[in-house]
Amino acid sequence: MSHQHKPLISPCLGHLRRQKISTIYHGSLISLYLCFQMVIGAFQVQGPHDPLVAMLGGEAELPCFLSPPQRIKNMKITWTRSLPSRVVHLYEDGRDKPEEAVAEYLGRTELVKNVMHKGIVVLKILNVQPSDNGQYRCVIQHGSFYSDTMIELKVAALGSHPQFHVEVTRSGQLQLECTSEGCFPQPKVQWMDSEGREIPANSETHTQDKCGLFHVTTSLLLRETSQKNLTCSVWNPVLNQKKEEHFSITVAEPDSTTVNESMIRRVGIASAALLIILISTGLCLNIRLKNRAKNRSGKNQCDTQHRPCQAVPPVTKDYAAAPADHVEFYAESNSDGASASSPGPAILA
Repeated sequence: MSHQHKPLISPCLGHLRRQKISTIYHGSLISLYLCFQMVIGAFQVQGPHDPLVAMLGGEAELPCFLSPPQRIKNMKITWTRSLPSRVVHLYEDGRDKPEEAVAEYLGRTELVKNVMHKGIVVLKILNVQPSDNGQYRCVIQHGSFYSDTMIELKVAALGSHPQFHVEVTRSGQLQLECTSEGCFPQPKVQWMDSEGREIPANSETHTQDKCGLFHVTTSLLLRETSQKNLTCSVWNPVLNQKKEEHFSITVAEPDSTTVNESMIRRVGIASAALLIILISTGLCLNIRLKNRAKNRSGKNQCDTQHRPCQAVPPVTKDYAAAPADHVEFYAESNSDGASASSPGPAILA
């Protein structure tokens, strides 16, 4: 009696055999799928995951590429903006069709042709404007098959250097304004002290011009009368860069020493002026008194000289009382003996 023996198979060995067969099976499926893609021309469009940044007025390059790589020369390439769909650039039948683009991109876009044979599509935007900021859709079509991807473009502009303007309020406080123009996107403005600490602004306004650029004005009211070393910074969130300007304000605070010295100086000047006035007044009075005394002395001398002349008895009119043979002369004379009242002697008989 013979026995047939069945080979004993370990469970672990059986699991390894099944895993090997499964790996070969899945590898074959992947290879078959790739071959199928190559045959029917299937592909996938990919692009950068992170946003691209372009400076205002410069150039922007938006890339997308095929996976697996294929020649794109005979494919249809369409670049559009977000909904509602606006054609930015169209490439079809081996040539560009700028007439299909919207007016705002007319003459400002082109495709980089020297990399298309590698399956790479690069859209170049010239003279970048604030309105170019946003998402773009790259669509590549071959026959009835197409694929697309989204790319985000961020436009940035640092704007002008901060400018200061100082005003004095009615209450005597200083109001400091900081302005910057031509920023994109909307910037963040900060006031900082000498220690680098942020100071809250009293007001902040943002406006946009017809081109979409931002103009920012922020003001700070200085309530403390002390030395201020301030910094106004305008920060661009896209570029992570900032422009800043430093400003120093020194407000003099009078101390007791300064006040005392000033008061002493003023009192000294006033005292000197008063002393000069008193001396001048005294001199004037002294001169006047001397002049008066001199005038009086002169008058007394004159009276003394004229008194004998004035003491002569008046001529009598009673001629009968005088002797007939007596003749006298009556005359008023000055100090030289000349007559003062008549040209010659008067003879009385």
